[in-house]
Formats: sequence, structure tokens, C-alpha cells
Amino acid sequence: MTKKTTQFSQSVHQLRSMILAGDFRPGARLLEEELMESLQMGRTPLREALLLLQGEGLIERRHGWYVAETAPDDLPKIYEARGMAEGALAALAARNATPALVQHLEELCAGMERWPEIGRAELNRLNGGFHAAVAEAADNPYILEFWQKAQFYHWQLRMPVMFSEDQIRTANAEHRAIFEAVRDGDAGRAGFAARAHVETTRGIVLDALGLL
Repeated sequence: MTKKTTQFSQSVHQLRSMILAGDFRPGARLLEEELMESLQMGRTPLREALLLLQGEGLIERRHGWYVAETAPDDLPKIYEARGMAEGALAALAARNATPALVQHLEELCAGMERWPEIGRAELNRLNGGFHAAVAEAADNPYILEFWQKAQFYHWQLRMPVMFSEDQIRTANAEHRAIFEAVRDGDAGRAGFAARAHVETTRGIVLDALGLL
């Protein structure tokens, strides 16, 4: 692989990561001049990168480039994809669990269980950290990227949904079930717990959006 090819791959990865992380809001226009400056890319390789991400479904080309927007009717399929990915990632995390990971997940669970003292913003931060820690511990970049795309589409549509206190307590109990399975190195139980958690969330969100 040449230095030029490596730089192109790194720039594509950086732009993809920025989109998946939500640095650009859904429907936001991507200005080529700004991207050329921030990614240190020429116009031709940038357009090649944008075409690549268009093929992945992350951006759309109209009169310019825009971050893709998700249709609410797609949400059930997004949850199917997320359930598959999170189940696989949790199972792999259980196989790869280290003392440091176990301690980190336990701290995140304990933090979330301090609700409502911590407030929703901190709860959301801890929740995101928990799922990201499990996903990264799986040590499989291909499933991780699949999960990140499912998360990207999911968060586009979930933002208006506010969980009730009972629903938050249920989610916290499900997080602890995932943690305990990972801690015990039980891949089957971890995968089942992760899929069950996604299914619970699916029911809450689809009901709130009137899609059930």
C-alpha cells in the first residue's frame, strides 16, 4: 500500500467516523472546501471519498453532499440490525473480557444506577460509554463498523423519545445483566442479554413513535 493510498484510507476513515459520531446533524450539507481543509485532501480524492461514503449509505448527493436522513419506517429494520450486532459484540466481549474491562463496565453500571440523582444528560453519556466499551472489547472491527452504522441510523430517530423512570430502571437492570455475563465469560448469556436489551428498547421507541 502506497503512502498516498494510506492517507486516502485514513481520511475516509476519519470522515466516516465523524459522520457516525454525529459531528454532522442528519441532513446537514457537507461543504467540499471545509472538508478539504479539515481532512487535508485535494478535491479529486475528497470526491472519491464522498462517493465511497455515498455507497455506504451515510451521505446523499443532491445539489451538493448531505448527511443521510433516516425514514421512520426504516426503524424496525435498524433494530433488527442493531440486535444482531450487539448480540455478537457482547458474546465476543465475554470471551475477551479483561479485569480492566470488567471494572470499567461495573463502574458504568453503578453510575447509571445512580439515576435520577445524575440527571438524563449524564445517564445518556454513561449509557453510550457502556455500549461503546462492550463493542470495542469484542475486538472485531468489521462487526464494530456494522454496529456503528446501525447506531448512527438509530440515534437519528430516537432523539425525540424520552424514557420513563420505570423504563430507565429496566434498562439499567438489562445493562447489569450484560455486564454480569461478560464478567463471567459467558458468551451465550451475554449475547442473549444484549439482544433482549435491544428488543426492549425497540418496543419503547417504536411505541413512542407510533410505529407498533
